This record gives sequence, C-alpha cells and structure tokens, in this order.
Amino acid sequence: MKIVSYTAQGESPRHRRLGIVLDGDLIADARAGYARMLAESGDLQAEAIAAVRLPPEGAAFLRGGPVALAEAQKAAIWLARLAADHAEARGIDDEPLFLHLSDAHLFAPLQPSKVIAAGRNYGAHHKEMSNSDMPYKLPSSWLKGASAVTGPHDDIVKPKATQKLDYETELAFVIGKRCKNVPRERAMEVIAGFVVANDITARDVGRMERDEGNRLLGKSFDGFCPIGPCLVTADEIPDPHNLALMTRVNGDLRQDANTSDMIWKIPDILAYVSQIELLPGDIVTTGSPEGVAQGKSGGGKFLKPGDILESEISGIGSLRNRIIDDPLEPSWTW
Repeated sequence: MKIVSYTAQGESPRHRRLGIVLDGDLIADARAGYARMLAESGDLQAEAIAAVRLPPEGAAFLRGGPVALAEAQKAAIWLARLAADHAEARGIDDEPLFLHLSDAHLFAPLQPSKVIAAGRNYGAHHKEMSNSDMPYKLPSSWLKGASAVTGPHDDIVKPKATQKLDYETELAFVIGKRCKNVPRERAMEVIAGFVVANDITARDVGRMERDEGNRLLGKSFDGFCPIGPCLVTADEIPDPHNLALMTRVNGDLRQDANTSDMIWKIPDILAYVSQIELLPGDIVTTGSPEGVAQGKSGGGKFLKPGDILESEISGIGSLRNRIIDDPLEPSWTW
C-alpha cells in the first residue's frame, strides 16, 4: 500500500488528508472512502470511526497500530474495486473519493518527531569523501531537526551561509510502533514502511561546525530532508537491500547505485539507533552512495538556485525539488 498526504491543487493546506494510491495514478481519500465502506456495511458510527482510524497525518495514522493499518488495507481493496467501476463515486458527505495524482499537491507523507540519519554507509561513497579508513565499529549517525522535513515537490531553500549545497539520495525506513533496544532479528516487526529521502547538506557549514567539535546546521537547515513521495508499507518492499537508487540534477545523472551495497544493513542501523526510544512515524535514513558533489568524482557540481533535484528509488518513487535562494538575511555572520 502506498500512502500519501495531499490536497487537491489550490486547496488550503489545512484541508490535507490521508490518501491511498491506486492503480492508474488515482489517489483515494482514505478517511472518506473508509467511512463509506463502513456505512454501506451498516455501521452507524462510520464517520466517527473513520476519523479516528484514518486521520489526515501519517504519523498519527501509524500511532493507530496494526488495527489502523489492517483497516486501511481493507479500505484500499474496497476503494480499488469502486474506482474501477465508479471513478466519479463520492463519500457519504458528497465529497469526491478519487483524485488523479497530477491534480494533487503532495506533502511529506508524515511528520516525524525526529529524523536519524546514517552516513558513510556505502564503501565507494566513503572512498570518494576521504582517504582515511573508518573503524566501522558502529554506524555513523546524527539527528536532523524535524523542521528539516519537507515535501516531495517542495522548493529547497539554499541558505546564504553555504556555497556548497550538496545532495544525498537515501532509502529511509519509517518506524511503525513505539520501541527501544530492538534486536536485529526483530527489526522488521517495528518498521512500517519506506520513503525516499535526500540528506541535503551544506558542506562548508558542516566543515566549520566540525572544526568547533559539533554538527548542527550543516545537516539540519529547514527543508534539508525532503521525503516521499509516499510511504510504501513494508509488505510492498520484499527486499529493501536490493533497490535501485538514482539522483539527477537538471536531468544529469549524478548517483546510480543499489541499496545492496550498504555496509550496515537496516537491522544493524535499527539495533544501534533504537538505544533511544523511537516513536511511530520517526524516520531513519540509511546513507548515500557515491556521486555527491563533494566527492572526488562529483566535480564540485554543487546545487544552485534554479536547479531541479530528482531523487528516485525503485518501488517507492521520485522526489522532484527546485533549489531557490533564501529570501531572508542570515542572523549570523559566517
């Protein structure tokens, strides 16, 4: 199942709702469709139940646990049949149930309480970034601010502080249940699904910060973690360690790799990062392959205003973000 957060084009963001992507690039209104399904089965509390089980925000939906997920899957099957026969069907409040993807505005599919990013997790990427060896006794990782999360088609603001804005397309997994200290062999029990993420990085800011012994803004400026285009549930991705991954800038292929090249696999990363409590909707990225602008083969082709950044992973989809200048003056002199 593919889950999105969306509005119709031109609608206010406050009207965003949870959607289920069907064949033919149709988005079904999850709550409204589920309510109609329940009502047709004779449930007199259909609207109230649907509002609780299928709320408009992805992390809130995941907090409903296995029951909410199972009900959403039932609704997806029912809605697919309805769309095939009655694409103009409406909900019990006369709202349209189906919208073509091209007529929708997509938001980030969920808003996490935190984003944990892993790095240097592809051997070729480490070699392009450094001549020194790493001990690899634990996954390199850090926190990105929740405000870094942005939608799959939103503009990415280039802060005035950086002249070296870089891209890193990554597979990210989404936590489905509250958990802590998850052993490797139970990792998939707590993973709800996967999204495409891009760990946008201000390389020069990050370098200055590391010289001071810290890591903050270089990875966590607002909008530095576009995700989406949808949350693909784990049952749709039989092997997350065998997915093609690509990055294009203005159509130029910059990264072309496969998640099979990860050094630390997803269960390893989860076992390490879950030493802090993880909540439904939390996002964990898994590192980027070679081909970044800062790398030895990247040619210093850093992102600039006007560039179109595309981040794609097979089985999940693509992000397409435009780089723009920051309209605000910085509060710090670099």
